[in-house]
Amino acid sequence: MTIHPDRTPPASGRFHPGTDGAISRRPLPRETIRHVLDSDRRREVVRCVLAAGDPIAVRTLVGRLADAEQDPTVATTIHQLRQRIHTSLCETHLPLLEKHDIVRYDRDRNLVAPAANCAAFDSRLEFDSLDRPIASRLE
Repeated sequence: MTIHPDRTPPASGRFHPGTDGAISRRPLPRETIRHVLDSDRRREVVRCVLAAGDPIAVRTLVGRLADAEQDPTVATTIHQLRQRIHTSLCETHLPLLEKHDIVRYDRDRNLVAPAANCAAFDSRLEFDSLDRPIASRLE
């Protein structure tokens, strides 16, 4: 087999939902689901990954989160906000989501893709008529 460093496989070819290419979802405990959905940033990451379907760049996630969180009345520049979001995603949120097999985080390429348990959050991320996440009603 010859390796061609100038030929990078497409992003969809680098990520596979399961070890054999089939999505094998393992049920998550309710406490884990609550903990994952307790953070606005984690909820938005899962939403973006589900909506994209294909791997999404961390930079894109940071941009979407910064756009949603930007408050012009606060004396923080958009650059500072993006740095804070990037740090929290890479050090806290993405590793947690990866630990529970919700996303796959490719640190080398800075890509995030859905993992086996990601689809389990699809219906839980919808909002009810009171504008509260369904996850808050799991109690």
